[in-house]
Amino acid sequence: MNKINRKYFLTFFGVLIIVMVAAYILNIMVPRSSKPAPSQQYSYDSQYPYVTIRDTNGKLVLQTGIPVHIDDEYINEKNYHYRIIKVDGNKATARLVNSPEYTKQTNTNLLSLLPFSQSKTTQAGAPIHVVLYHTHSDESYTPTSGTPSEPGNGDIYQVGDTIATVLTQAGISVSHSRAKHDPHDINAYHRSRRTITRLLKERPDAAFDIHRDSAPVSAYETTINGIATSRVMIVVGRSNPNTKTNLQYARLIKNRADRLHPGLMRGIFMGKGDYNQDLYPTALLFEIGTEGISLDEAQKAAACLSDAIIGVTYAR
Repeated sequence: MNKINRKYFLTFFGVLIIVMVAAYILNIMVPRSSKPAPSQQYSYDSQYPYVTIRDTNGKLVLQTGIPVHIDDEYINEKNYHYRIIKVDGNKATARLVNSPEYTKQTNTNLLSLLPFSQSKTTQAGAPIHVVLYHTHSDESYTPTSGTPSEPGNGDIYQVGDTIATVLTQAGISVSHSRAKHDPHDINAYHRSRRTITRLLKERPDAAFDIHRDSAPVSAYETTINGIATSRVMIVVGRSNPNTKTNLQYARLIKNRADRLHPGLMRGIFMGKGDYNQDLYPTALLFEIGTEGISLDEAQKAAACLSDAIIGVTYAR
């Protein structure tokens, strides 16, 4: 009986060893399936993913780190209006909706865009007030800081400082929030919502969320008056009740910037979501440069953008 048990015991372990050896050999001989390709790509000058959008003829329309969805829209620097019809990972296709003659801004002033309770009490000559904040408070510029992200202390605050300085010098009062909303994740806008809600109690003429994009340097580099400068893109959330007025205001600023500083504006991106713009009709998000642009170039762009804001605001 003991011999029989021993025989079965040895047979069992012999088979087990053979199975383990066979599995090991198969594991090293059969090539493993590669990991799925990332949904977005990285460029030589971007440590973050970005999406490349082309039209139906394959012509480049836009490159941006902003998440892109079907039905998002984009008005480019020449006022051609596109709508996203397909998204495939890091690539998207856009269809031309309108040519420039159909996207011209109608006569609108800032006062007409403000909430009724605000416009009712805002009189000509009354002090103009603007509020600034940063949902992604870590955003920085690698050529200047050696990193694209500095949690709670990003270069983006200095870009906001430039806007605040130029506006203040023009006689506009500014509240520039230095509230931190880290980490840079999906909940950052929920955290910054508390900040803008508090700022809106000041009943400003406008509220701006200042960011930088993550896209190739070539998408943002330009020259204004012979000086190397970053470009700027305005972002409007299309999933909110204020989208129409947000977009009107964005067009006012873009049109003014196009006249004052040709080449500064990339365009206006209308993305899925609200970006907290549902809270105010003159709330906008500005993408000033990308992480491969220097802080100095971003600040020059911020100063040029401020010129356009001043022009629109005083024309209220």
